[in-house]
Amino acid sequence: MMHLSLVAVLFGLFFCTSNSSLYAQGTNAAKLPLKQEIPTVFLLGEHDSHYEAMMAEQTTLLDACNDDMGLAYGKLMGMMKEMEAYADLIDFDLKGINAWIHFFWNPDGSIDHIGFYLKPNSRNVNTELLKNFLSGFAKQYKLPLKYSKKFSHYASFSFPIVKLAAKPDSSKSTARANTH
Repeated sequence: MMHLSLVAVLFGLFFCTSNSSLYAQGTNAAKLPLKQEIPTVFLLGEHDSHYEAMMAEQTTLLDACNDDMGLAYGKLMGMMKEMEAYADLIDFDLKGINAWIHFFWNPDGSIDHIGFYLKPNSRNVNTELLKNFLSGFAKQYKLPLKYSKKFSHYASFSFPIVKLAAKPDSSKSTARANTH
C-alpha cells in the first residue's frame, strides 16, 4: 500500500497541467491545421508542432470540473476503470504498462486525441498495438462531462489502476491537531 505522502504527490501530479503549459509557450503552432495532420492516438514527441497547437486551445480537466479536485479525480479514475474494462472486453493486457498519457477531450466529453509515452519501467509492449487499443477506446468512450470548450489532462498512469477511497480513514492517524 502506498504511503499517504506518495499518494498526495501522485494526486498532485494529476492536476499540475495548466493552460499556460510549457509545450505551448513561444510558438506559432496554433496556426497549423490539426485534424489533417495528427492521428487520434500518437506518441508524445511525434507531431510536436501540432501537439503544441492543441495545447494552446485547451483548458484543463480541473477547469472543466469547476476546480473541484474530487470531481476531476473521480471522472479521470472512472475513465481509467472503463479503459481497463474495455481492455478486458477485447482481451488486451494492460497490466504492467506505465506511461505518461495526455488526454484531449471535445466539449461533449468525447476523446479528441490521446498522446502517450511509455516509461522506462513499463512492461515491454508493442507501441503500434497500444496505439490501436487506445484508438479503439477513444472511438467508443465518452467522458460523462460537458464543458464550453476543449479540455485536456496529462498524467502518469500505471496499470492496473488503483482507485483511492474518497475519504481516507484517519482513525489510526498519528497526526495531532495543534493545541497552541
